[in-house]
This record gives sequence, structure tokens and C-alpha cells, in this order.
Amino acid sequence: MSMIERIRNRRDANRRARAIEHALRSANSPAVREELLAIAQRHFS
Repeated sequence: MSMIERIRNRRDANRRARAIEHALRSANSPAVREELLAIAQRHFS
């Protein structure tokens, strides 16, 4: 894997993590939060 690909992958992962954190903060119910966490786990595993 090239250095550019590693940087791009890291940047994409950071962007996804920030988006998930933002969604979790703006989620107004525990059910929505749990659903977001389930989706996040599917993406990161």
C-alpha cells in the first residue's frame, strides 16, 4: 500500500468517525443512538 493510500484511508476513517460522533451527539433518543452504534460497528469491523 502506498503512502498516499494510507493517508487517504486514514483521512476517510477520521471523516467517518467524526460523522458518527456528530450523529450520536445529535441523536435525541437512546434507540437512535443504539442503531447508530450498530451501523458504526458494522463499518469498522
